[in-house]
Amino acid sequence: MVQDNDKTTFWEHLDVLRLSIIRSIIVTSVLSVIIFCFKDFLFEGIVFAPTKEEFCTFRFLNYFSEKFSIEDTLLEIQPVKIINTKLSAQLFIHLSISFYFALIISIPYILGEIWFFLKPALYEHEKKLTIKALCFMTLLFYLGVLTSYFLIFPLSVNFLAAYQVSPEIENLVDLDSYIDTLTSLTLSLGLVFELPVLAHFLSKIGILSYNFMKNHRKHAFIAVLFLAAIITPSTDIFTMLLTALPLQLIYELSVSMVKRNEKLSLKKNIN
Repeated sequence: MVQDNDKTTFWEHLDVLRLSIIRSIIVTSVLSVIIFCFKDFLFEGIVFAPTKEEFCTFRFLNYFSEKFSIEDTLLEIQPVKIINTKLSAQLFIHLSISFYFALIISIPYILGEIWFFLKPALYEHEKKLTIKALCFMTLLFYLGVLTSYFLIFPLSVNFLAAYQVSPEIENLVDLDSYIDTLTSLTLSLGLVFELPVLAHFLSKIGILSYNFMKNHRKHAFIAVLFLAAIITPSTDIFTMLLTALPLQLIYELSVSMVKRNEKLSLKKNIN
């Protein structure tokens, strides 16, 4: 991969990497400050929006239920009372959530810095493949984040806010717990949506095969349904399937990529 005519020393490469990291930190920090200044929109319009009855996901599901007369799938939106028990928690959460959103927004820039760092060491065909890979990774990550925020997180919060082991115990959601659930779930699903990229890499080095993924498709489907049932343990099958659908699609996309790699490898060997 490294070109022979590249005379740049190791320390010069290290210096370029250091500058890329510094620029990424600066961009993320500036975005954090900008986002920090829009507190009302950040928290009322985004962070706490999935707890409200007028949230787009709840309106869509209830509209769908009424449109097709599926009364069992009408969601009863549970009020979520969020409390704070630490004196400085609200300030630090404001700072941390501003940085978290800035980091998500700046991912294309960070990947661009990675691209410009790797670019001098790549051949022309490798440059094209790297650009496609970075763009694909970015798209999958954002799809995972949006799926979590608009589907899995609001349904999970709505269920957990109503779940009680005893009617005498009132659910008061701690601010730290709410924010931790939001950030960890969105980040986790963003990474889960990178499964096709991981499958592509593992198939390239011979660890993962199409036959293995095809033979275990039923197991994967059961695992996806089980995960969806945990995330949205409501009484209707529609909500569970709605949650399971994007996860199963990601698995099928991974299977397709592994199959494509094997076909290309076989064609190359024949030629």
